[in-house]
Amino acid sequence: MKAEAPMDPPTGRLVSRRSFVSSFILLAENLVRLGLVAAVSFWIAHVLGPERFGLLNYASALVMVFWSIALLGLDTPVVARLTHREDQGVVVGSALVLRALAGIVCALAACGAVWIMRPDEPLVILLVAIVSISIPISAPLVIDCWFKAHNEALQPAIARLVATLLSSAAKVGCLMLGFGVVALAWTIALEAILGALALVVAYYGMARGQVRQALRTRRGELVGLLKESWPYALSTAAIAAYMKVDIILLGMLSTNVEVGLYGLCQRLSEVLYILPVIVVDVLYPQLVRHQSAGAAGSLGAPQTFFDLSFAVAIIGTLVAVSAVQWLVPWFFGDAYLRTADLFLVHAFSCIGVAMAHARYKWMAASGLQNLAPVVTLVGLGLAILLNLLLIPSHGAMGAAVATVMAYVGSGYLVSFAFPALRPAAIMQSRSFWPWHRLWREVKRR
Repeated sequence: MKAEAPMDPPTGRLVSRRSFVSSFILLAENLVRLGLVAAVSFWIAHVLGPERFGLLNYASALVMVFWSIALLGLDTPVVARLTHREDQGVVVGSALVLRALAGIVCALAACGAVWIMRPDEPLVILLVAIVSISIPISAPLVIDCWFKAHNEALQPAIARLVATLLSSAAKVGCLMLGFGVVALAWTIALEAILGALALVVAYYGMARGQVRQALRTRRGELVGLLKESWPYALSTAAIAAYMKVDIILLGMLSTNVEVGLYGLCQRLSEVLYILPVIVVDVLYPQLVRHQSAGAAGSLGAPQTFFDLSFAVAIIGTLVAVSAVQWLVPWFFGDAYLRTADLFLVHAFSCIGVAMAHARYKWMAASGLQNLAPVVTLVGLGLAILLNLLLIPSHGAMGAAVATVMAYVGSGYLVSFAFPALRPAAIMQSRSFWPWHRLWREVKRR
């Protein structure tokens, strides 16, 4: 039986050697995967054109909202439990059952929602029905929590790379054979199948023996996970809603062409989002151990947490906006020229995403998770209001401006409104200039 990977002991430093290696592996994996996915997505956008690309983006955005509900906010409490528990198979098995049941319900709900909102557009309804299959199929992705808790990045990275390569090959095949938007929707469901299967194989290869024998559910575990996860579930659903509400409202208030132009812009921004999210997710288990060790009064490790997320976000954003003016015309041609202008604005939403995600994990480690739904719902309300005000008169550009304002407002400014979150607000404010603190951290290594 293969021994479980040892966990980093709690220390006063957030960036341990093991966390650094995991972060590097995840970053390399995501850069490769995102490069491949971006290249295929760019080709899809070019072949389909703004209108049909807009239809596919609308379907994907709507399904993404319901997929986020099906997540049940389990990742954070599952990782926390796996950090401290020995009966880890029970935690993983129970989370898997909850995800599967929620996925079935949410897939049906997505189909019902599109039928209500756009009943006279059978192609849109069909696309949503196909893409929604990916919701219950992706339930095994909760297994990734086990790898996160053990700072094991290589095996799941390989699994995701294999799934991405195969699904990308399917998309390329559809384009080369001249298949339409419906076939491409099926490749989204195929990607979910391949990703889930590859992660299960990686899990049983890495965590065999005792963990495999203990992979089961327990009623008390199911109830406990639901009780702990509901704040995250509401928050995660609200996050997905205000990340996709711009596409959904744009599809309802404007044209499919506007949705296509904006959808490509959003895809480019989502490539940026992954950078701070990787850093935060990799460092989260160490932050939990730091707080549990009684070091919550020290701002050293939590400040590094915020500093790194902001630094990665701002560097990535500045590099991206400097390249977009030649990148978009070169890859997509004249049909997508307006996307470059949209991205110059929309890219700065990455800063809001970085702040919000780091604060979200800090709240979990500090026992403030009950505030997460409230904070996120404020952001969702702000996003809906701004999009409703700006889209009718400014179209896709209005959606871009509304998104940046909503993300920064929800991810940063709202922190000052709650006394319990003001320490986070102070650390977020200090992270606007993180370079000297990060340099000290590098020298300590």
